[in-house]
Amino acid sequence: MNQLKWIAVLSTAFLFNIPSISVYGQNGTKEENSSMINAATISCRKLLKLEDSDKEATIAYFHGFISGKKNELMVDVDKLGDISEKVVDRCIDRPNDSLLSVFERYRR
Repeated sequence: MNQLKWIAVLSTAFLFNIPSISVYGQNGTKEENSSMINAATISCRKLLKLEDSDKEATIAYFHGFISGKKNELMVDVDKLGDISEKVVDRCIDRPNDSLLSVFERYRR
């Protein structure tokens, strides 16, 4: 993903809090009127089921979330692209893993 596209995706994710991600409750059913998303409970499987644009926004959100936790003000977009590919590959191999834990593993 080129640098300009990363900036656009990250900006959109932060500005709009990824509004197009479907919200699912603990029982796996869609909650129609819920605006709450628990980043700690989103599974890799849910990431893999998203439309491409939602998947990109979710990945950008998690990169931003981890960068915020680490107080990183500068990011290497090429490195983030490589990490994104590793995250998706890991999710394919282990769909029941927590998406947050996979990001934390690769963003050390």
